Amino acid sequence: MRRRLPFLALVAFFLGSLALPAVGQSEGRIDVIELEGVIDEAKVEYLANALERAADDGAQAAILKIDSPGAVEAAVDPLLDAISGREIPLIAWVGDAPARAYGQAADLACLADISSAAPGSEIGWISVVAVGGDEIPTDVACPWSGPGALVEEGFDSLDRVDASLGQLIVWLDGQTIETAVGEVTFETAEEVTDDDGETRLQQTVQVRFVEPNLWIRTLNSALNPDALFFFLAAGLTVAAFEFYAIGPGVAAGTALLPILVGAYGVAQLPISPWGVLLLLGGLFLLTADYQAGRFRMASVLGSLVLVGAGQLLVDGGPTLGASWTGTILTVVSVGAFYAVAMPVVARSRFSTGTFGRDHLVGRSGVAVGQFSDGAGTIDLGGAKWQASAHREAEIASGDPLTVTAVRGLWLEVEQVESPQ
Repeated sequence: MRRRLPFLALVAFFLGSLALPAVGQSEGRIDVIELEGVIDEAKVEYLANALERAADDGAQAAILKIDSPGAVEAAVDPLLDAISGREIPLIAWVGDAPARAYGQAADLACLADISSAAPGSEIGWISVVAVGGDEIPTDVACPWSGPGALVEEGFDSLDRVDASLGQLIVWLDGQTIETAVGEVTFETAEEVTDDDGETRLQQTVQVRFVEPNLWIRTLNSALNPDALFFFLAAGLTVAAFEFYAIGPGVAAGTALLPILVGAYGVAQLPISPWGVLLLLGGLFLLTADYQAGRFRMASVLGSLVLVGAGQLLVDGGPTLGASWTGTILTVVSVGAFYAVAMPVVARSRFSTGTFGRDHLVGRSGVAVGQFSDGAGTIDLGGAKWQASAHREAEIASGDPLTVTAVRGLWLEVEQVESPQ
């Protein structure tokens, strides 16, 4: 029995330690919950869980750190339910500057027990209930007072203007307010005396920052118009690569992730049909020029069409729009991929023993369709290849041809003279 006592004591110590609060869960703490980007249903679930955890851990309050253009339509009601059902005092701070709180994000600042913002932030468009939706007159009355210019008329000011979270947290010390969960007095700082004898308040409350997990952040990135345009344009461009035998499945596998993430954004955001058509049309023009072995007028026109696609793809209304910088950077990247990367990688692949075409020299085939400006297609034993011939050669569909050389992606051919 005595031999078992140390073992039993160790087990008891271990089981007892399980009941101890985990590090970072001390009572009296303040949780700062980051709420950035477009608010979708996944973001609402994250917010509701964070508020519930803060209440369970005995936190004094939760601070919403807001920088958002609003919520998608499917998330509007769940978002309001999560806020109204909170069991903890809620403080809204729009920052760091330049930050924004539009639509339902502005409504959150209004519904909070205390509202603050960093100088240079913008709050407004509360009449736009959902991103891309129509403006709907609202009866929301915000009891704000004090300095702070806002976007829309009717929003006179905030409770406070704080340049940093630390400034707001220190100010909370000793404040007694009536909240949705009753009267609360905050204890967040204490007076300290500097070496020169001056007295000031110093933050003493523990602060825990709460962020969405990597999966939610990845999906949420597709709700930015610039990122969504990039994901779709890049994914479709790399997928087009697959049609040129760059490697079995390699390009398609690479394109899968951005297309899937982009598809999430398409499912959540209001998408313009014109934007989608321009996106597909621009990529078609670039692909047609690449297939013809050149980068000419069709490529220039395709690039311009893509710029229009980037600007029109998301119909986000006044609260959410694409930037010219993001659109142009994506179009330049896609154009460079077509003009430089695709030919270079293709030549590298086809120069290897596995993918080489030198063995085709001397083989005979037939023209598939009529050659235009010396460019066309040749059928070699059932496989179709891009081919070029002398510009003055009049090659019609079905004419016999012979491969004379290989130039990158193209086969040089000449007509087979008919026996006299």
